[in-house]
Amino acid sequence: MNTLNLLLERDLPPNQLAFFPLDGSPVYFGDLQSKAIAARLKLNEFGVSQGDSVLLADSISADFYATVMAVLSLGATVILVEPFLPLLEIESIISKMNPKVMVTSIVGRAWGIRVKAIRNIPHWISAGSLCSGSKSGVLPVENVSPEFPGIITFTTGTTGTSKGVVRTHSGLTAQNHAIQKSAQMNQFKRPDLAIFANLVLANLGMGRGTLFVPPKWEKKHLLRLNSLPIELQPETLSCGPAFLDRFLKLDHLPPLKQVHVGGALTDCAVFENAFQRFPDETRFMHVYGSSEAEPVTFSNARKAVEESLNHGFLQTLYLGNQIPEVSIRNDESGFWVSGNHVCPYYIGNEEENIRSKVKDDQGVIWHLMGDRIEQDQQGLWFMGRSFQTKEDFLLEQKLYSVLKSTASFLERNQKNELVLIGESLRHQRSRIIKDFPEIKHVLERKIIRDRRHRARIDRGASR
Repeated sequence: MNTLNLLLERDLPPNQLAFFPLDGSPVYFGDLQSKAIAARLKLNEFGVSQGDSVLLADSISADFYATVMAVLSLGATVILVEPFLPLLEIESIISKMNPKVMVTSIVGRAWGIRVKAIRNIPHWISAGSLCSGSKSGVLPVENVSPEFPGIITFTTGTTGTSKGVVRTHSGLTAQNHAIQKSAQMNQFKRPDLAIFANLVLANLGMGRGTLFVPPKWEKKHLLRLNSLPIELQPETLSCGPAFLDRFLKLDHLPPLKQVHVGGALTDCAVFENAFQRFPDETRFMHVYGSSEAEPVTFSNARKAVEESLNHGFLQTLYLGNQIPEVSIRNDESGFWVSGNHVCPYYIGNEEENIRSKVKDDQGVIWHLMGDRIEQDQQGLWFMGRSFQTKEDFLLEQKLYSVLKSTASFLERNQKNELVLIGESLRHQRSRIIKDFPEIKHVLERKIIRDRRHRARIDRGASR
């Protein structure tokens, strides 16, 4: 099998929108396939064939996705890296995979030249050069084992070491089906407005167009939405809470039919603002998952906010129930999930495989999420990460409600004393310590968010 067949077998019209960066021009499926054919020929010239790998560290563009298609069509593996990833943590994975080509921009060259494993890659080329000289015809697709790695991505590393997440061909196909079914994405004809590369890939797999917002989320690009012809207007929005908050600052919003938000905890106030800006019939979905298992739940965000506020939470902690494609279990070691789209193993990190992956008697692989998830009659609730006690997490949530802000976090020092770290705390220090005597120290720090979602607190960088 090859997950690329999911797209190519749809026999999509060449003039159907595939990808439209809001700082550029629309690209149609016919153009994308022509670019992929050209990239495949050049990769062949570099000696890339079935079983090899290609390191992709270029900026998001149509050429970027055509390169992904070309590599997959060869039966090779795409290693996707972002410039903010810690080099030393991913060097061993790059060494293990021994890619034959690095597809990168000037920024990527400056990033990669510092690492021996990357310097040893024999061929360096930009995605634009790789895809130049578009070729007509049909993109050939090599069959590979369903369990062969199609794409390797990396976790953000905000709560530990960045890990190489293996997405097999069967896993990529299963993920596409899960998103399509649970999010009901196949009912829409017009594009999805998306900010994450993996969601663009999912849309392409569904044969659906994507409006892509460049990484800086500049207002001039978002305002371009207002001038698009109706056939290019988005029907849906797929994003994280930080982008939704930014998006809601626009004076005029497109009449979206569905919004789904995930990637990090979302403040209830952000959702409430969105509910006010869109009609009642706009469907809002609250998504829970991880780099290794996405999605795990899709819940009605209106209900999720209502339930969370009823329990006194400032953040949307109610998750609903797992999607049918996922099985769950809770035991003393934590919250485990299994499913055909769940990452079966990490590459280059056997310690994490031992800790976070278990194969049961039926041969099913279970993944430890690293989250504390509790279940009651209403559904699943997020109760913090596993490195934090439930008591400390609930105290953190109580502080958020008092401070009316989530720009802080609790941790314990070497003496096991509770320390509150965050923004705009200096003038409230006396009150905090008085009202919460268990907190021994209050430190004013700028909160650093992860660079992928811009929503999760990077605790290590914020200390």
